[in-house]
Amino acid sequence: MHCMPRSVGLDRQEARALRGVGGFTLVELVLTAAVIAIMAALAIPFILAASRSLTMSRGAREIHSALLQARTVAIATRQNICFQPVTGGYAYRQGTCAGAAWTGPNTDATGTFRPADNVALSGGAAIFTAFGTASQTTVITVSVVGGNSTTVTVQPSGRVTIP
Repeated sequence: MHCMPRSVGLDRQEARALRGVGGFTLVELVLTAAVIAIMAALAIPFILAASRSLTMSRGAREIHSALLQARTVAIATRQNICFQPVTGGYAYRQGTCAGAAWTGPNTDATGTFRPADNVALSGGAAIFTAFGTASQTTVITVSVVGGNSTTVTVQPSGRVTIP
């Protein structure tokens, strides 16, 4: 018995049966989009807070490294080096905090280092001696827009810490 080849197209009954299979309705798509939008709106404040916290933490680590570098420069040059917060960054001064600006890698023409992150510094100046010790305890506050801040402390022994 010969079988007749079936036609490639679907008959009407098969086409009707397949119409209800697969795909999403417009209502389902709109509800899914609304749920995603609500979840994103709830997550944004947490993401912004985490971003500010990370920026502050990176800024504090950068200032920690800068203070250690100032200590190293004092030892290497056998002179006092003052780490001084200035407008837009920080500077190393030779001898005293009123001394000549130390210029080197990553400073501008005035001897100012610009922190990589948008952080602000406040607090006293730390003076490192030629022996690597500090003249006094100094606390430098590192803050970012949004109110987050932390401190970097220089001990008289020359040790630099972030709480």
